[in-house]
Amino acid sequence: MDLHPEVKPVFRAEVAEMVKQPRITQPFFTKYEYTTLVAVRAQQLAEGAKPLIDLKGLKTSDPMFVWTVAKKEIAERKLPYIIRRQLPNNTSEFWSTQEMEIMW
Repeated sequence: MDLHPEVKPVFRAEVAEMVKQPRITQPFFTKYEYTTLVAVRAQQLAEGAKPLIDLKGLKTSDPMFVWTVAKKEIAERKLPYIIRRQLPNNTSEFWSTQEMEIMW
């Protein structure tokens, strides 16, 4: 399989090994990570993915419904995603979204 030159494949063993190493960065979402995560999850919900939270109290008729659900899923740490942070020394750190917090 030929990949684009800028694409680096990430393998499960590599992620498992990197999680064991001490991390340099803090467990807080950057505004870019958070925005990307909300957008990706909202798109998945709009395309029919099942919400991972209880929808009690949310209006499905609200035009911002999928965005609200996505933000609530992040706040409740329900998403099983891994964020890869590229560091200046050309190494990477992997953070589970369940480990990370919203700082603001």
